[in-house]
Amino acid sequence: MSRHTDKTIITSPEKWEKVSDKNKKLMDSFLDEKDTRCSSETVNGYRSDLTIFFSYVLDNLDNKFFIDIRKMEFSMFFSFCVNKLGWKGSARFNRMRSVLSSLSNYIERVMDDEYPTYKNIILKAVQTMPKAVAREKTILSEEQINKLLKQLVEEKRFQESCVIALAIASGARISELLRITTDLIDTTHLAYSDIFIETLKQIKTKGRTKTGDMKFKYIIKDLFIPYYELWLPERERIMKENGKEHNCIFIDQNGDEANLSTIRYWIPMWEKFLGVDIYMHSMRHYTVTFLTKIGLPTDLIIEIMGWKSGEAMYKIYNDLDGKSREWKELSKLKDHLDKQDEVK
Repeated sequence: MSRHTDKTIITSPEKWEKVSDKNKKLMDSFLDEKDTRCSSETVNGYRSDLTIFFSYVLDNLDNKFFIDIRKMEFSMFFSFCVNKLGWKGSARFNRMRSVLSSLSNYIERVMDDEYPTYKNIILKAVQTMPKAVAREKTILSEEQINKLLKQLVEEKRFQESCVIALAIASGARISELLRITTDLIDTTHLAYSDIFIETLKQIKTKGRTKTGDMKFKYIIKDLFIPYYELWLPERERIMKENGKEHNCIFIDQNGDEANLSTIRYWIPMWEKFLGVDIYMHSMRHYTVTFLTKIGLPTDLIIEIMGWKSGEAMYKIYNDLDGKSREWKELSKLKDHLDKQDEVK
């Protein structure tokens, strides 16, 4: 039961060959400049969005050069994105708006000698879409996670159980899971009352710079170690049989380093077993909600997660509603009501 996304494909290698050379050159120079200070993931996202945009320009605007596109034509493109490409959520829409605006700013800033009269018209032509949730959020319970882990172990799918255990024990993003390697894990290198394993070195996490934010990751020892120890012997056997040597925890069937698609390949099987939609980011939500539910204070959770904008991030990832929390203060109301009953 994978999370369904409506997709209309408007790009192809054959179509890209026909895109204006001027637009390709402009895009490449813009992305080269972005690549000096943005992560490769960010640059790839920009490239994907611009490929969609210029493919639309080829099909609908006679392959017009970006500089010459008018406000109305930008507006028409975003209407196409909503009505034809099915961009129902605000995030996708606003990201494309931001990408095109960033390209326009680049032209103003760097190419003003060639185009001295050019102005960024994107922000005026296209209003932001109000924030909306495109998909229903999946909130995984502790019972569901434990049930899934138990099933995977019984089926001897140790690597999959290790991926899930590391995700819920660290709150790491899917890309960060692949950066936590065997040489960064020392089960005796502990922090926070010896409950968490602290990675021996910082790893790259999401950030605005080329290198991202470098952070230590903290992994709940008792949630992770049992599944890690089950997986390591199997990992070594597969790598030895395939003549591979590296320090990545997760591998593909040939013993090579796993990539994002390796992990995503397993998700439909987990979904089928639990009967719910699963996406790896829901594991990050699970971690924060789990720590909140057992009573860890907000400032400690923020510290463990390494958030700079702590309160804002905590509100995003904590899925525990007020009715599910244990409020110590409610004892005051209960005591007051009990006293009233005694008077009666």
